[in-house]
Amino acid sequence: MLPESTSTASGDSSAEVSSHRPCPQCGSLRVYRSHRRGGCERVLRWMGLKIRRCHACGLRFTRYGGSVILIADVERTLRGLVQLAVALAGTLLVVAAMLWLTARQAAD
Repeated sequence: MLPESTSTASGDSSAEVSSHRPCPQCGSLRVYRSHRRGGCERVLRWMGLKIRRCHACGLRFTRYGGSVILIADVERTLRGLVQLAVALAGTLLVVAAMLWLTARQAAD
């Protein structure tokens, strides 16, 4: 049996701890499954990744194999990809309009 001072030294009891893997930022064992927020996290869930949140420092992350993926990094990357896709679509639209106008003028 563990001494009482050891079981409460960190303020966590074994009944409160739901994850055996510590937080990658602060090392706390108070890591729990987190509710999904937004489309990005729904996509991650469809991929089979479980979003976790540390109750000590508030870090939101997921694990893939042995790697830790921070949710903020995923959201930033997806935001950049969406901006790139919008810029590419706009460029294609302008090029298509120029080709159409050129073909129309050549026909006249």
